[in-house]
Amino acid sequence: MIRVGTCAFHDHDDFYPRTWPREFRLAYYASYFDLVEIDSTFYRIAEARVWERWLEQVSPSFMFHVKAPGALTFHVRTMSPEERRAVGKAFLAGLQPVVERGQLGVILLQFPPWFDATRQHRVTVERLVDFLRPHRVAVEFRERSWYATDERTGRTLEWLQALGAVHVICDEPDAGRTSVPYIPRATAPDLAIFRMHGRNRETWNQKGLGSSKERFHYRYTQDELRELVPDVRALAGQVREVHILMNNNSNNDAVWNAFDWLDLLHLARRPRPLLERGDQIRLWSDENDGGLS
Repeated sequence: MIRVGTCAFHDHDDFYPRTWPREFRLAYYASYFDLVEIDSTFYRIAEARVWERWLEQVSPSFMFHVKAPGALTFHVRTMSPEERRAVGKAFLAGLQPVVERGQLGVILLQFPPWFDATRQHRVTVERLVDFLRPHRVAVEFRERSWYATDERTGRTLEWLQALGAVHVICDEPDAGRTSVPYIPRATAPDLAIFRMHGRNRETWNQKGLGSSKERFHYRYTQDELRELVPDVRALAGQVREVHILMNNNSNNDAVWNAFDWLDLLHLARRPRPLLERGDQIRLWSDENDGGLS
Protein backbone atom coordinates (compact mmCIF):
# COMPACT_ATOMS: atom_id res chain seq x y z
CA MET A 1 0.00 0.00 0.00
CA ILE A 2 1.13 3.54 -0.79
CA ARG A 3 -0.37 6.45 1.14
CA VAL A 4 0.02 10.13 0.28
CA GLY A 5 -0.62 13.19 2.43
CA THR A 6 0.73 16.47 3.72
CA CYS A 7 2.50 17.68 6.84
CA ALA A 8 -0.35 19.55 8.56
CA PHE A 9 -3.77 20.05 7.04
CA HIS A 10 -4.77 23.57 8.14
CA ASP A 11 -2.04 25.31 6.11
CA HIS A 12 -3.66 24.90 2.69
CA ASP A 13 -6.17 27.74 2.91
CA ASP A 14 -7.21 27.85 -0.74
CA PHE A 15 -7.67 24.10 -0.88
CA TYR A 16 -10.81 24.37 1.25
CA PRO A 17 -14.11 25.79 0.00
CA ARG A 18 -14.67 29.23 1.40
CA THR A 19 -17.90 28.16 3.08
CA TRP A 20 -16.34 25.11 4.75
CA PRO A 21 -16.09 25.50 8.58
CA ARG A 22 -12.48 25.67 9.73
CA GLU A 23 -13.05 23.20 12.56
CA PHE A 24 -14.13 20.55 10.05
CA ARG A 25 -11.31 21.00 7.54
CA LEU A 26 -9.92 17.55 8.29
CA ALA A 27 -13.14 15.94 7.03
CA TYR A 28 -12.71 17.67 3.67
CA TYR A 29 -8.99 16.80 3.55
CA ALA A 30 -9.76 13.14 4.34
CA SER A 31 -12.16 12.92 1.40
CA TYR A 32 -9.05 13.11 -0.82
CA PHE A 33 -6.18 11.71 1.29
CA ASP A 34 -5.77 8.85 3.77
CA LEU A 35 -2.69 10.15 5.62
CA VAL A 36 -1.67 13.32 7.44
CA GLU A 37 1.17 14.40 9.70
CA ILE A 38 0.09 16.46 12.71
CA ASP A 39 2.85 19.05 13.17
CA SER A 40 1.18 21.35 15.69
CA THR A 41 2.22 18.92 18.44
CA PHE A 42 5.80 20.11 17.95
CA TYR A 43 4.73 23.42 19.52
CA ARG A 44 1.93 22.38 21.88
CA ILE A 45 0.37 19.14 23.05
CA ALA A 46 -2.95 18.15 21.51
CA GLU A 47 -5.31 17.10 24.24
CA ALA A 48 -7.43 13.95 24.02
CA ARG A 49 -10.57 15.97 23.25
CA VAL A 50 -8.87 17.47 20.18
CA TRP A 51 -7.95 14.02 18.93
CA GLU A 52 -11.51 12.84 19.49
CA ARG A 53 -12.82 15.68 17.32
CA TRP A 54 -10.32 14.84 14.58
CA LEU A 55 -11.11 11.13 14.69
CA GLU A 56 -14.80 11.84 14.21
CA GLN A 57 -13.98 13.42 10.83
CA VAL A 58 -12.04 10.56 9.25
CA SER A 59 -12.62 6.93 8.29
CA PRO A 60 -11.21 4.07 10.42
CA SER A 61 -8.55 3.44 7.76
CA PHE A 62 -7.15 6.99 7.90
CA MET A 63 -3.65 7.25 9.42
CA PHE A 64 -1.99 9.96 11.51
CA HIS A 65 1.71 10.64 11.89
CA VAL A 66 2.45 12.88 14.87
CA LYS A 67 5.48 15.11 15.32
CA ALA A 68 7.03 14.86 18.78
CA PRO A 69 7.22 18.05 20.88
CA GLY A 70 10.32 20.16 20.39
CA ALA A 71 11.02 19.71 24.09
CA LEU A 72 11.63 16.00 23.52
CA THR A 73 13.91 16.48 20.51
CA PHE A 74 16.02 19.15 22.22
CA HIS A 75 14.85 22.08 20.15
CA VAL A 76 14.26 23.53 23.60
CA ARG A 77 17.66 23.23 25.29
CA THR A 78 17.04 24.77 28.69
CA MET A 79 14.78 22.10 30.19
CA SER A 80 15.73 19.62 32.89
CA PRO A 81 15.33 15.85 32.31
CA GLU A 82 12.35 15.89 34.68
CA GLU A 83 10.67 18.66 32.70
CA ARG A 84 11.23 16.81 29.42
CA ARG A 85 9.80 13.61 30.87
CA ALA A 86 6.72 15.49 32.07
CA VAL A 87 6.17 16.89 28.57
CA GLY A 88 6.62 13.41 27.11
CA LYS A 89 4.09 11.87 29.47
CA ALA A 90 1.53 14.58 28.71
CA PHE A 91 2.13 14.13 24.97
CA LEU A 92 1.55 10.37 25.19
CA ALA A 93 -1.54 10.80 27.35
CA GLY A 94 -3.08 13.07 24.74
CA LEU A 95 -2.47 10.45 22.04
CA GLN A 96 -4.61 7.80 23.73
CA PRO A 97 -7.72 8.25 21.53
CA VAL A 98 -5.81 7.78 18.26
CA VAL A 99 -3.81 4.90 19.76
CA GLU A 100 -6.98 3.14 20.92
CA ARG A 101 -8.48 3.51 17.45
CA GLY A 102 -5.37 1.96 15.90
CA GLN A 103 -4.83 4.98 13.66
CA LEU A 104 -1.44 6.18 14.89
CA GLY A 105 1.19 5.62 12.24
CA VAL A 106 4.45 6.91 13.73
CA ILE A 107 5.73 9.47 16.19
CA LEU A 108 8.22 11.58 14.26
CA LEU A 109 11.44 12.51 16.04
CA GLN A 110 12.94 15.33 13.98
CA PHE A 111 16.21 16.48 15.51
CA PRO A 112 17.65 20.01 15.17
CA PRO A 113 20.45 21.00 12.78
CA TRP A 114 23.10 21.01 15.54
CA PHE A 115 22.29 17.42 16.58
CA ASP A 116 25.28 15.65 15.03
CA ALA A 117 26.43 12.03 15.00
CA THR A 118 28.12 11.79 18.41
CA ARG A 119 27.97 8.99 20.91
CA GLN A 120 26.03 11.20 23.33
CA HIS A 121 23.40 11.97 20.68
CA ARG A 122 23.07 8.31 19.74
CA VAL A 123 22.33 7.53 23.38
CA THR A 124 19.73 10.33 23.40
CA VAL A 125 17.95 8.81 20.40
CA GLU A 126 18.03 5.35 21.97
CA ARG A 127 16.52 6.65 25.22
CA LEU A 128 13.77 8.51 23.38
CA VAL A 129 12.85 5.49 21.28
CA ASP A 130 12.71 3.41 24.46
CA PHE A 131 10.61 6.05 26.25
CA LEU A 132 8.06 6.10 23.42
CA ARG A 133 7.64 2.31 23.16
CA PRO A 134 5.49 0.51 22.18
CA HIS A 135 4.65 3.23 19.66
CA ARG A 136 6.42 3.17 16.31
CA VAL A 137 9.03 5.91 15.97
CA ALA A 138 10.45 7.53 12.83
CA VAL A 139 13.75 9.43 12.96
CA GLU A 140 14.71 12.42 10.82
CA PHE A 141 18.12 14.01 11.16
CA ARG A 142 18.92 17.47 9.86
CA GLU A 143 22.69 17.35 10.29
CA ARG A 144 24.84 15.77 7.61
CA SER A 145 27.36 13.88 9.73
CA TRP A 146 24.89 11.01 10.17
CA TYR A 147 25.31 10.35 6.43
CA ALA A 148 28.76 11.88 5.81
CA THR A 149 30.14 8.86 3.94
CA ASP A 150 28.80 5.60 2.55
CA GLU A 151 30.24 3.80 5.56
CA ARG A 152 28.66 6.23 8.02
CA THR A 153 25.33 5.99 6.17
CA GLY A 154 25.40 2.20 6.42
CA ARG A 155 26.16 2.34 10.13
CA THR A 156 23.38 4.87 10.78
CA LEU A 157 20.80 2.82 8.91
CA GLU A 158 21.86 -0.43 10.58
CA TRP A 159 21.62 1.25 13.98
CA LEU A 160 18.11 2.60 13.25
CA GLN A 161 17.07 -0.83 12.08
CA ALA A 162 18.35 -2.39 15.30
CA LEU A 163 16.34 0.19 17.27
CA GLY A 164 13.19 -0.69 15.34
CA ALA A 165 13.00 2.92 14.12
CA VAL A 166 11.90 4.07 10.67
CA HIS A 167 14.49 6.03 8.71
CA VAL A 168 12.84 9.11 7.19
CA ILE A 169 13.83 9.47 3.54
CA CYS A 170 14.24 13.22 3.04
CA ASP A 171 14.10 15.13 -0.20
CA GLU A 172 15.54 18.60 0.37
CA PRO A 173 18.10 20.99 -1.12
CA ASP A 174 21.81 20.36 -0.77
CA ALA A 175 22.49 23.11 1.75
CA GLY A 176 25.64 21.80 3.34
CA ARG A 177 25.91 20.64 6.94
CA THR A 178 22.30 21.48 7.85
CA SER A 179 20.78 19.24 5.20
CA VAL A 180 20.88 15.49 4.60
CA PRO A 181 21.16 13.55 1.36
CA TYR A 182 18.35 11.66 -0.31
CA ILE A 183 18.77 8.00 0.71
CA PRO A 184 15.83 5.83 -0.44
CA ARG A 185 16.44 2.91 1.91
CA ALA A 186 14.12 1.39 4.51
CA THR A 187 15.04 0.28 8.02
CA ALA A 188 11.75 -1.43 8.89
CA PRO A 189 9.95 -4.29 7.12
CA ASP A 190 6.52 -2.69 7.40
CA LEU A 191 7.04 1.00 6.60
CA ALA A 192 9.08 3.44 4.53
CA ILE A 193 8.52 7.20 4.76
CA PHE A 194 9.34 9.82 2.15
CA ARG A 195 9.20 13.33 3.66
CA MET A 196 9.60 16.02 1.03
CA HIS A 197 10.67 19.54 2.00
CA GLY A 198 11.10 21.14 -1.42
CA ARG A 199 14.39 22.15 -3.03
CA ASN A 200 14.62 25.85 -2.24
CA ARG A 201 18.29 26.17 -1.35
CA GLU A 202 18.14 29.97 -1.07
CA THR A 203 15.72 29.93 1.88
CA TRP A 204 16.88 26.74 3.62
CA ASN A 205 19.24 28.49 6.03
CA GLN A 206 17.90 32.01 5.66
CA LYS A 207 17.52 33.95 8.89
CA GLY A 208 14.61 36.17 9.84
CA LEU A 209 11.87 34.39 7.89
CA GLY A 210 8.32 35.04 9.01
CA SER A 211 7.43 31.33 9.17
CA SER A 212 8.59 27.88 8.10
CA LYS A 213 6.31 28.25 5.08
CA GLU A 214 8.80 30.69 3.61
CA ARG A 215 11.67 28.28 4.19
CA PHE A 216 9.92 25.47 2.34
CA HIS A 217 8.54 27.62 -0.47
CA TYR A 218 8.84 25.31 -3.45
CA ARG A 219 6.51 23.48 -5.81
CA TYR A 220 7.85 20.31 -7.40
CA THR A 221 7.23 19.80 -11.09
CA GLN A 222 5.62 16.55 -12.13
CA ASP A 223 8.89 15.61 -13.86
CA GLU A 224 10.78 16.01 -10.57
CA LEU A 225 8.30 13.76 -8.80
CA ARG A 226 8.24 11.28 -11.68
CA GLU A 227 11.98 10.75 -11.23
CA LEU A 228 11.29 9.41 -7.73
CA VAL A 229 8.52 7.00 -8.73
CA PRO A 230 10.93 4.07 -9.33
CA ASP A 231 12.26 4.44 -5.76
CA VAL A 232 8.73 4.54 -4.36
CA ARG A 233 7.72 1.48 -6.37
CA ALA A 234 10.88 -0.40 -5.39
CA LEU A 235 10.32 0.22 -1.69
CA ALA A 236 6.64 -0.66 -2.04
CA GLY A 237 7.84 -4.10 -3.13
CA GLN A 238 10.00 -4.43 -0.01
CA VAL A 239 7.80 -3.10 2.82
CA ARG A 240 4.14 -3.33 3.72
CA GLU A 241 3.39 0.39 3.31
CA VAL A 242 5.10 3.42 1.80
CA HIS A 243 4.03 6.84 3.07
CA ILE A 244 4.72 10.04 1.12
CA LEU A 245 4.36 13.31 3.03
CA MET A 246 4.72 16.74 1.48
CA ASN A 247 6.17 19.43 3.77
CA ASN A 248 6.45 22.27 1.23
CA ASN A 249 3.60 24.10 2.96
CA SER A 250 3.48 27.37 1.10
CA ASN A 251 0.96 28.65 -1.43
CA ASN A 252 -0.83 25.26 -1.44
CA ASP A 253 2.31 23.65 -2.89
CA ALA A 254 2.16 20.66 -0.55
CA VAL A 255 -1.43 19.77 -1.29
CA TRP A 256 -0.98 20.39 -5.01
CA ASN A 257 2.07 18.10 -5.13
CA ALA A 258 0.21 15.49 -3.07
CA PHE A 259 -2.41 15.45 -5.84
CA ASP A 260 0.43 15.10 -8.35
CA TRP A 261 1.59 11.99 -6.49
CA LEU A 262 -1.91 10.53 -6.54
CA ASP A 263 -2.01 11.05 -10.30
CA LEU A 264 1.45 9.62 -10.91
CA LEU A 265 0.76 6.53 -8.78
CA HIS A 266 -2.84 6.11 -10.01
CA LEU A 267 -4.23 6.41 -6.48
CA ALA A 268 -6.70 9.30 -6.82
CA ARG A 269 -10.16 8.58 -5.45
CA ARG A 270 -11.73 11.70 -6.99
CA PRO A 271 -10.56 14.56 -9.24
CA ARG A 272 -8.47 17.26 -7.60
CA PRO A 273 -10.29 20.51 -6.85
CA LEU A 274 -9.78 23.51 -9.07
CA LEU A 275 -6.68 25.09 -7.58
CA GLU A 276 -3.86 26.91 -9.28
CA ARG A 277 -0.98 28.60 -7.47
CA GLY A 278 -2.95 29.41 -4.37
CA ASP A 279 -6.04 30.82 -6.08
CA GLN A 280 -9.29 28.99 -6.59
CA ILE A 281 -10.33 29.30 -10.21
CA ARG A 282 -13.00 31.97 -10.36
CA LEU A 283 -16.32 31.29 -12.06
CA TRP A 284 -16.99 35.00 -12.48
CA SER A 285 -14.81 38.03 -13.00
CA ASP A 286 -14.58 40.73 -10.34
CA GLU A 287 -16.74 43.04 -12.42
CA ASN A 288 -19.57 40.54 -12.91
CA ASP A 289 -19.57 38.32 -9.87
CA GLY A 290 -22.34 40.20 -8.10
CA GLY A 291 -20.51 39.80 -4.80
CA LEU A 292 -20.64 36.00 -5.00
CA SER A 293 -16.88 35.34 -4.92
